[in-house]
Amino acid sequence: MPTGEEQRILLSQAAPGMVLSRPVQLPNRMVLCPRGADLSESLIAKLVNLGIKRVWVRGHPLPALSHEGYSQRVGRLRHAFSRVRQIPPGQEGDAHGSTSVRS
Repeated sequence: MPTGEEQRILLSQAAPGMVLSRPVQLPNRMVLCPRGADLSESLIAKLVNLGIKRVWVRGHPLPALSHEGYSQRVGRLRHAFSRVRQIPPGQEGDAHGSTSVRS
């Protein structure tokens, strides 16, 4: 269970100087890096080569993602697409002023 003192990030977001808050393990539970290890360019590269995708680091080095609800998300999308008119399938070319040739 995550605490307020750690954050799970993609390894591609990791940067040298970040500190692991949990050990990095393979699926067979073999520990690759202990808790408290400092990430370096070379260590990050080795973990990438081993197929590690995410790590737990101390603190909150990256901004948290918004946990917007379904209805807010739908409302935001409706607003974003409110100026798009409905185009029946097969008539997409007509929307741009071009004509389609049908045989």
